[in-house]
Amino acid sequence: MKHRPCGVQPRGRFVLFSPNPRYRDSHVFAASKAERRRSQSLAGAIVTCSLFISTSVGAQTISADGTKSAARQAYERAESAAAALHFSEALAAYDRAITLDPSAPFVRVARARAADLRAHAEGDFVPLTRLETVRRNPTVSREDVETLARDAAKFPPGRVRSEVQLVVAEAFWHRFGAPDLAAQALDAALEDPSADRLTRALALNELVALERERERLDVAAAVVDRFPDLAPNLTAEVRRLVRRIWFGRLAWGSFSGLILLGVMGGLRAIFGRGAEPDAVIRDVVRPFSVGFALYIGGAASVLVRIHGEGDVRPFLWLGFGVLAVDIAVRGWRAGFVNERVFVRVLRALVSVIGVIAVAFLALQYADAAYLETLGL
Repeated sequence: MKHRPCGVQPRGRFVLFSPNPRYRDSHVFAASKAERRRSQSLAGAIVTCSLFISTSVGAQTISADGTKSAARQAYERAESAAAALHFSEALAAYDRAITLDPSAPFVRVARARAADLRAHAEGDFVPLTRLETVRRNPTVSREDVETLARDAAKFPPGRVRSEVQLVVAEAFWHRFGAPDLAAQALDAALEDPSADRLTRALALNELVALERERERLDVAAAVVDRFPDLAPNLTAEVRRLVRRIWFGRLAWGSFSGLILLGVMGGLRAIFGRGAEPDAVIRDVVRPFSVGFALYIGGAASVLVRIHGEGDVRPFLWLGFGVLAVDIAVRGWRAGFVNERVFVRVLRALVSVIGVIAVAFLALQYADAAYLETLGL
């Protein structure tokens, strides 16, 4: 084993516990100095990174604020352009606002208005400009509307053409009192193949309302039969109204025929068979029948008033109608005496039909809403 002189250490190694104190202190000082340099370098690196990050975040914040401001300005330009009927400029500004700030609170409105402008962009917005010029004019004249109607025939296919017809129809119907011209415009909107379904459905509703106002339900029924799938609920309603009218006609015919038959029977009993008029009246008008009619009308009306604010007219009319049917049937029997089974069954059947007719007419003229529960 070789011995080294005291204080001599192997090269390349650091010995903390050295026999030589001066050697040991120098190395401890060197190590401490290196540690301080590493700490200073680390601190400098941290400061540099912090400055870089803060600068980047600040730049991004400034950039984001600028983008949001530019998006808001673009949206406001679009609104102003649309109000001034500059629709091409408005569409471009809406698109720019959406692109700059897709998360802005006004983007939903901007998207909807941009989509609506694209749907009405036929003819480079010339038809839409003509339409909005008339629609936004509170003092529009009939000549302006007629000119717009003539211009609509030259518009390219698209949604604007059918919407022009709706505006024209509304003006002719409600402002200028020309329902025939309004019906023509609505029919043109219905027949336009380039019109969207919503516009055509609205035109169908307006045309049916116009014809019902003119009491031409048959024409309204013909219109919905042409387009049965365009507005199914409206089609069902119009067909129900047509059925109600036909049932009403049948009811009036049945009731009127029965009354006529009763009057003829009473006259025949007096003049044909020589019966006394008082006797015929006593035989035709029975106290029990009068009491039953009063019970139907009076008692039912009292019950309705007790239990609510319902309409008592159907019960009153039903009571008087049942009394009229009873008098008519008895007058028929007084004038045409025939007790064969067939004739008696026929009178009973006619009586039932007469009561049903009276009930239908009472509901129809009191409150037709009652008939809707019966599908009429």
